[in-house]
Amino acid sequence: MLVSAEPDLQVVGEASTAEEAVTFVRNAVIDIAVVDVLMPTTSGISLASQLAEANPHLKILGLSVLEEPTIIASMLRAGASGYALKTQPPNEITDAIRAVLAGIRYIPPQVSRTAVMTLVHGDGEQPLRKLTRREREIFDLLIRGHSNDEIGSRLFIARRTVETHRQRIMKKLATHSILDMIRVAARQGALAE
Repeated sequence: MLVSAEPDLQVVGEASTAEEAVTFVRNAVIDIAVVDVLMPTTSGISLASQLAEANPHLKILGLSVLEEPTIIASMLRAGASGYALKTQPPNEITDAIRAVLAGIRYIPPQVSRTAVMTLVHGDGEQPLRKLTRREREIFDLLIRGHSNDEIGSRLFIARRTVETHRQRIMKKLATHSILDMIRVAARQGALAE
C-alpha cells in the first residue's frame, strides 16, 4: 500500500515464498526487491543472496524490525543495497527505496553506519574460523534445520559422531542452542551461503 501510493513507484508483484520470489525476478522486469529479513521458511538474508544470483542487476532493500548492525551487515553482504526498518516513518521507507534505486547504499539514520560497514568489510572477530572443515559442514546443516540423523545420513557418519561434533561446535562458538548458532551465523553472514 505504501509503495502503491507513490506516483513514481509501482508494485509489479509479490511473492509469499523464496521460490516464488526467485522465479519472479528471473522472469519479470523489476528494478528493486524489498525483502523481509524474517521469513517463515528461509531467512531474508539467504533470499537476498538467491535474488542477487538470479538477477545481478536487481537492487535489493532489506526490511525488518531488527536494528542489530550484524544483521544489517549480513543482509548487505548477501547482496542487498540497503536496509530499512519497519519502525521508520513511511516517507523514510520510500526514501530508502528511492536511494537504493539511485545506487545509494541506505542504512537507517538510527543505526551506526560505521558499525555496519566495519562488519560488512570483515573487520572484527570471526568465530566460524575456529571450526574445522567437518564442524563447519555440520554447523551449516544444523542452522538450516537438519536433524542429527539427517546430517549423519548426508555426511555418511554416525548420529553419535554428529552429536559429538555438535557439542564441540557449541563450545567453540560459546553457544547453548541452535538459535544461538543461527545468531552467530547471521552475524557472520553464513545464512546467505
